[in-house]
Amino acid sequence: MKRGFSLIETIAVIGVTVMALIALTNLFLIFNTTYGYQQAVVATAGSAGAAMNALGAAVLPADRVLASRDFSGTAYASATTTLVLELPAADSSGNMLPGAYDYIVFYLSDGTLYRLIEAAPGSVRVSNTKQLSSAIGSLAFTYDDSDFARITKVSADLTTRAFYKQQAVRSHLTGQWYLRNLQISL
Repeated sequence: MKRGFSLIETIAVIGVTVMALIALTNLFLIFNTTYGYQQAVVATAGSAGAAMNALGAAVLPADRVLASRDFSGTAYASATTTLVLELPAADSSGNMLPGAYDYIVFYLSDGTLYRLIEAAPGSVRVSNTKQLSSAIGSLAFTYDDSDFARITKVSADLTTRAFYKQQAVRSHLTGQWYLRNLQISL
């Protein structure tokens, strides 16, 4: 005589299966939330780091911080959210081009940090505008002197932010750089 599953055995198996599925679903939801949050942390930290690297790469070889400069009809003035730099122009061999300068401005507009380069003819740098980060929460440039002709150090305090499921994710970096090519005439 064949014997099948009883109703109680079937209900027990279904109950255990449902409990296992609920546990797996919860595990998946927790993992998915954690993964999404970690992705937001990586994105904000990466965005902040890339912006700070671009700042350092421009400030270190700079000759000076300019009070202001006109870029293609738009005037930019160095302040807390804008930095205007003058750099010696170099050719592809690394030789300085006499009397030629490249100009770079970093500016914040609606939470987005941009770098605008105006390169001298023959310079290895290329004139362009690049978006460095669209997740800027705050940016503050500070200078070691109020006289732009005497600035030797630029500091930046940068916070990036993103949201994941209505939760704010922030990354905060600070940096300071000395102008290596600075020549102060006293």
